[in-house]
Amino acid sequence: MPEYIFDTTVLSNFAAVHRLDLLKGHYQGVIFTTLEVSNELRKGAHAGYAYLQSALRQIEAIGPEGWIRLLSPDSVTEHRLRAEFDQYLDAGEASCLALAISRGFTLVTDDLAARRLAQARDVPLSGTLGFLIALTRENALPLDEANAILTTMIQRRYRSPVERIDELV
Repeated sequence: MPEYIFDTTVLSNFAAVHRLDLLKGHYQGVIFTTLEVSNELRKGAHAGYAYLQSALRQIEAIGPEGWIRLLSPDSVTEHRLRAEFDQYLDAGEASCLALAISRGFTLVTDDLAARRLAQARDVPLSGTLGFLIALTRENALPLDEANAILTTMIQRRYRSPVERIDELV
């Protein structure tokens, strides 16, 4: 199974609806993110978005219960890519894209600028909608529940291009 690296947008969308469990179940129990994403989540939690604490707890957990693992650049190439993307993206997106390119990960983001840069580099992509669609197609999430989750995300500030998943399944 491919490995996935998540930026802030998708993690915060699922944290906002208290459904991080869907990510854990679908991605075989381990996904990756970066310290920069963790810092962005922490900033959001301090700004009053308390639901982000659930994502932070998973990132900070040590042992088998911690299924969101932090990665850092560890090569000259990764540092160079990060510096390049810092010109166009926020720190979370830049760090995740650099590692996705270098390590062959699928980038999971809803950020349009990050998606465009990833597509230009042939990086596999997914996002909030892609994840909900995949769960529905795999019969891991009933369509009505996927639509309800999307509706709640939209109510909590997710800018979705569609209002219902069944438009895409």
